[in-house]
Amino acid sequence: MITSVVLGSLALLSILALWQRVWIKVIWGSAGKLVDVSYLVIHFRMPKESGRKKKKKKREKQKKREGLRMDALGWVELAPELFQAMSKGSKFLLGHSELRHLRLEGDVGLEDVANTGTLWGTVQAVYWILQPWRANFELAVTPTFDVESTSLTFGAEGTVRLATLFATTAIILWNLPKQKLWRLLQEQRHRQKNASRKARLKEVKRV
Repeated sequence: MITSVVLGSLALLSILALWQRVWIKVIWGSAGKLVDVSYLVIHFRMPKESGRKKKKKKREKQKKREGLRMDALGWVELAPELFQAMSKGSKFLLGHSELRHLRLEGDVGLEDVANTGTLWGTVQAVYWILQPWRANFELAVTPTFDVESTSLTFGAEGTVRLATLFATTAIILWNLPKQKLWRLLQEQRHRQKNASRKARLKEVKRV
């Protein structure tokens, strides 16, 4: 009896937890990027990376560039299947989430006044194309014809249930070419090990 009550309570709590909404706010612009996620009492924020971290990542990317070039063909071959899986997941996510607010703000100014006018017209055209969402889309972009300065910031705020996020992940994983992807990752890991071994041998020979 006690076991049934405990299991029933846990099941009810799990359902309630999955039914709660996750609030997501994204800001992306020339000043940096910010992702703010809130769920019940849990709050997560990813601030802009420091310059030191960016330099460190840049060096790591340069070290792995050769291996990535070798694996590029394999990823290109898998691209259609990966895109199909992501497309199905994205379609489900967009259909079961709510976009609360969009905002594009900043200044638009190029060296040539004519180019500034063209870019400003393009921004206005995109705004009118998004007419179905204009109730939630705020445009605050100003053209600067006398100063060469372009600085735009895009912000979006929406909400989605936790169960939808889990379902989206499951849909993507289900549609992924798992065997091909695993084989490619194994080959990539093997090539990186060989590349690291060769690099160490070169350093030993130089010494």
